[in-house]
Amino acid sequence: MSMRSMRWIYSLVVATALVSPWAASGQESEFPYAIRSWAIRDVPTGIAYGSAVTGLYLLGGNRANRARAFSSADLASSGEVVFFDRYATQQWSDRWDSLSDQLLWGMGVGTVASLSVVLSRQESSSGSVARKNTATLALMAAELLLLNKGFTDLVKGSVRRRRPYVHNQELSSEEKLRVAREEDDVFLSFFSGHSAVAFSAAAFVSTVVADATNAPDWAKGIVWGSTMSVAALTAYARVAAGRHFPSDVIVGAVVGAAIGHLVPRSHRLGVDMQVQILNRGYDGIGLEVRIPMN
Repeated sequence: MSMRSMRWIYSLVVATALVSPWAASGQESEFPYAIRSWAIRDVPTGIAYGSAVTGLYLLGGNRANRARAFSSADLASSGEVVFFDRYATQQWSDRWDSLSDQLLWGMGVGTVASLSVVLSRQESSSGSVARKNTATLALMAAELLLLNKGFTDLVKGSVRRRRPYVHNQELSSEEKLRVAREEDDVFLSFFSGHSAVAFSAAAFVSTVVADATNAPDWAKGIVWGSTMSVAALTAYARVAAGRHFPSDVIVGAVVGAAIGHLVPRSHRLGVDMQVQILNRGYDGIGLEVRIPMN
């Protein structure tokens, strides 16, 4: 399938995801989220949680930056690649790389547009309530971005896995060196940030649309299917570009989808996370965390 066809399919999928809840929701709905959550019960805990999330973001960025240094010797293929990841070592395409970036930007634009649709479908209320709802969604989106980026960078900088193109026998040493210098991330393969961001956005938008609109189940299903399809295409593009192994994008998808679903769940009215210390003693501590999933 050509790149042009891919872009048309992507545009159609995004348009479907945006139009479905708007067209199917004839009634305005009650806003289901609040700034308070299991981690933000009051100002002190909110400050503590915000500091922890920001700290994770900064720590992850620092760890990833420290992993950027490389030498030409690092670009020599060494060691075996597990069988299910070998496909990526035979792939190389700047066009797929460019498409993956465009898809990710499109997911960002689509997320903002979808949240605008959700806010427009809320019950008529005063300007102060509307501003509060907007601020709540903005906080949730910021929380999503910081958690996703911080955790992804922390893992990337700790694992220091080399990109698949290092193992590509069809690329010359000069070409590998050029790409490594231009992209400055040869050791940041695991796990895929593109995949994590795309799937977190897809899960976040789909969960918010399901919670905050009166759209019927079939429309909500279209939103889930459409956004996840775009996220899956983004993940595939990273492999086809030779920038990630299949295991990179699979783990990124799982992590991103989990964060994208749990952030709105933690802010939903009437939903509370239970934290319980199971065991205390010299041999360690057990911690049980329960978050309702629906």
